[in-house]
Formats: sequence, C-alpha cells, structure tokens
Amino acid sequence: MNFHYLLVDDLLSKEEFDRRVEEKVAEAGDLLDEQTAAMLVVKDLGRSHVRVREIGGASSLVCFFAKVLEVGEPKEFERQDGTTGIVANVTVGDETGRARLTLWDEKAGGVREIEAGDVLEILGRPKGGGKVPDVTAAAVQKAACEIACPEVTEASAASLGPAGDLEVRLISVGNPRTFKRRDGGEGEMVEAVVGNEDGVFRLVAWAPAVLLGVEAGENVVIRGATERDGERGIEYSLGEAASVSRSDREIVLPLDTLADVEEGRSYSFTGTVVRVQPPHSFVTRSGRRSSVRNLVLTDGTNEIPVVIWGEKAEDRLVPGDRIEAYNAIAKRGRYGDVELHLSWGSALVLLAEEEKEVEVVGTIIATGQGICIDTGDACYLLDRQLPVGYVVRARGTVHRGVISLHSLKTVFPDQEELRRRLDRLSRVS
Repeated sequence: MNFHYLLVDDLLSKEEFDRRVEEKVAEAGDLLDEQTAAMLVVKDLGRSHVRVREIGGASSLVCFFAKVLEVGEPKEFERQDGTTGIVANVTVGDETGRARLTLWDEKAGGVREIEAGDVLEILGRPKGGGKVPDVTAAAVQKAACEIACPEVTEASAASLGPAGDLEVRLISVGNPRTFKRRDGGEGEMVEAVVGNEDGVFRLVAWAPAVLLGVEAGENVVIRGATERDGERGIEYSLGEAASVSRSDREIVLPLDTLADVEEGRSYSFTGTVVRVQPPHSFVTRSGRRSSVRNLVLTDGTNEIPVVIWGEKAEDRLVPGDRIEAYNAIAKRGRYGDVELHLSWGSALVLLAEEEKEVEVVGTIIATGQGICIDTGDACYLLDRQLPVGYVVRARGTVHRGVISLHSLKTVFPDQEELRRRLDRLSRVS
C-alpha cells in the first residue's frame, strides 16, 4: 500500500489512508485485496491512473500501467562530483503510446528482474517534453493485467529517427570540443541547448559548421535533425546534411517557479543571485579536471541552493545578477535539502543589466572577490587595485556590482566634528 500512498501523501496521513483502505475491503465483504482497495482510495481522492499519452501534461507524480517493450542494460557513469552512479532505461507502452522509463542507482540494478512482455504499475515523475514522454521512476511493481500495444524494435527504442523541421530558440551554444572517432581519428562537436513550447532539449552538432551564422538567443528553424532518447529525455543530433536558419516566429519558453521544485525532475526558471561562492577545481576519477560552484538563487518569493558543474562554474557571477537556468535537475543535497544542479544538457543565461551612474562614499577594503568600496549598505567591486583602509568618495558607472571609476577623492575627517565628539566624550567621563 505504500506504493499507492505516495500518490496522495500530501492529502492525508498514512494512518488515515490505511483506515480508508480497510473500510474499502470491509465494504466489499473481503472480496477486494488491499492493493485493489488502495487503488480505489486513490481514485476517490481524484488521482487515478493515467494513460501513457496523458503523461506529458502531468506536472507531478503520475501512476500508470504499461507493458515492457524493451529493457536496456544498466550502465555505470561518473557523476560530476566523481561518484559512480547506475542508470537503466526501459521502453514501456500501452494502446495510446509509449514512454521512456529511467531508473537510477538501486532501481536500475533491479531491471534484470524485468523482461519484455511484463506489465508494470509505475509511479514516476515526468520530465521534459517531446513526442515520447520521459518518466523518472519513483516506484515500480509488476501487475497482473493485460495491455495490448504495438511492439517496437531495439533500433526504434534507441532512436526515433528524423525529427522533421524544428522551430526552436537557440538558448546556449558551447565551445567546440574534439572527440575520438571509431576509426581512431579526431572529430569536432558542439553541444547546445534549444527549446520551444514543448520543452527544453539537448542538441549535439557533429558538424559544428552547421551552427555558423546563428547565435544564442535567436529563434531558428532546424532541418535534418535526428531525434533520439537520451539519458535526460529527447535529444537532437545534427550531421553535415542538417541546416539551421533564422526564424521570425516568437517562441515563448515555459518557465517554472522555485515553489514547484521536487526532487528528480528538471526545471527551467528565472532568478536572482543572492549569494555565490568562488568556483572550486577538482579532478574526477577519470583524471579529468573540472569545476564546481555553489550559489543561492531567489525568484522573489523562494530561495534555493544551486550547484553548477563544469565550464559553467567558471563564468563570473556576482550577487544581484539576474539569470535564466534551463534543464536544471533537482536533487537531494548532503544536508537533506533539495538543490538544483546545472551540468551537461543545461544552460545558464546571464540577463543583460543596464549600467548606472553612482556616487558613493565608503572605505576601501580587500575581499575574496577583490578590492571593494564598502559603504556600510553595499559593497562595490573596483575595476582597479587601490590601497585599502582609506575613506573615499567615488564616482563611476556600476555594472553587475563593479564600479568603473570616473573620479576618486580621499575623504578626510571633519576636524571640528571630531573636536566636538571628543568634548562630549570627556564630559561624560
């Protein structure tokens, strides 16, 4: 019954759920087993099972029956923090369509007990968009029912083939990277993140020249892409025959709020940097050098820790920066709180901020970020090195917390004011 209780644990206590299940069994004269009674209680609470084609529109946990079509082998992978994880993919379906089920770690190890033709009752969290729903498994159990659906081959489960014309926004484009071909030669590829009203997707251009002439932030039409099921949902690949051209259509990307964040799903959102730590360099188990950075973001109502991995961690960020993050994965942190992780397949976009003229009075101090002017209410990073300890009046242009100085004058204490303060102190003593 714990399986079905997860669907309604925000509506009533476990004790109340068990009581209602017992009532269902008693009302049926003990003709119902506990599992069937639990399903009826869930249905009474408005959270009955869905069909596969309905999964894409769900925003939280879903429960559905599906037939196993293909079972992938569990694969080990190295996380950005150097630890080893296990992932397995299972293609399932019913008469309305098919879905890609992703199982992680201990759940992935259990796929050897599943085979094609089995019918499963699945509790999972939908993630991403696309033609084939992608579901992260929260719980899975075998079910004693029949489901009729078309079979698929291993090839069709791994790749969905040509994607047709894609009209998307080019959210971010990475730097070209070299890779080893199967014949031992070297090739070059570029990773990008694209999105439209259906979701946010990873895109890999195996011929980087295809993306020449277009820039991040532009809306484009992509022709000749190949669609496939990746570890984090639908992915697109571009070969030399593909083409990318600009589009005039306005594309609105769906964004989430931080209040919606639940472990195991991916999110795209806008936020403001509240606190940020310097990037930390480390060496992975494979010997590759990488970076990680921690920060805290707010959307004006809620705050959440964010962990940035890889090259993105080296980008300069300061408190007050407005950013957009896409395809961030919600995970449980070491202290039990939920964090958003940005790594491969994610995008971090710094929103433009206007420069403004300021005049401030403060003390020059040294910080971990550099030399700053501390006004008592704010701390501004200077664009040059100056001796610390002086009180100064500075005029300049502020952009992302950095003052580009136009003028700087030392502020000397008012001798008369100092004398009056000393006199008051001497009278008190």
